[in-house]
Amino acid sequence: MEEQDATLAQIIERLQRWLVPVEPPPAFARSLKGELVEAAWRQYQRTHRLRRILLVGAAIAGSLASVAGLTAFLILRRRARAHPPVAVG
Repeated sequence: MEEQDATLAQIIERLQRWLVPVEPPPAFARSLKGELVEAAWRQYQRTHRLRRILLVGAAIAGSLASVAGLTAFLILRRRARAHPPVAVG
């Protein structure tokens, strides 16, 4: 186990010597930031558009259901008046 720990410590030490943190060029950082902001804006617009479509669709469906319900009520009422119930007795 100690041998593995020593080997692992050597590997870590070598990696720390070889892998030095590097700063990206400022132009790359600006470009990346611009691309990320633009992608976020497009995603926001898609989400906003989808919500609006769903809201309008729900409003249309609700209106159609109301009209269908009112139509059914009027038809049933008219039928009930045209054919009054027969008294049994």
